[in-house]
Formats: sequence, structure tokens, C-alpha cells
Amino acid sequence: MGALSIGHTLFLLTLLVLLAVGVGVVFLISKPRSNPRPGYPPPNAMAPGWYPDNANPTLVRWFDGYRWTDYTQPRR
Repeated sequence: MGALSIGHTLFLLTLLVLLAVGVGVVFLISKPRSNPRPGYPPPNAMAPGWYPDNANPTLVRWFDGYRWTDYTQPRR
């Protein structure tokens, strides 16, 4: 058996590149996402509602289910 010809070498390199690209695509597709449903809160998120404000104990602050808002009211 002799050395590979240039044609065989290019063919093998092409196959290797195609295999690497295929593995990369499969890896990216199968990679789990941190939040599979963008725009929705995670399942263990707090419910929307009024909660005690950490910055001012005399107020409650509205949590909209995604983030804290600027809306406050006096604590009852």
C-alpha cells in the first residue's frame, strides 16, 4: 500500500469536514435551553401580585410574574 493520492486525500478531508459540521448541528439542536418557552416565566416563578418592598418596609411592590415593577402602594 502506497501513499494516498491527492484526490483521495481531498475526498477524505471533505468527508471529515462534513462529519464535523453534522456533529456540530446535532449538538446545537439537542442542547437544552434554560427557558424552553421564551416569553413565559419559568414554572417555579412567583405568581404576579403585591409583595413587601425590600427597599421600604412601609410599601408593597407589584411583581408582574416576570419582573418587579415601579408600582408601589402603602402596606396595609
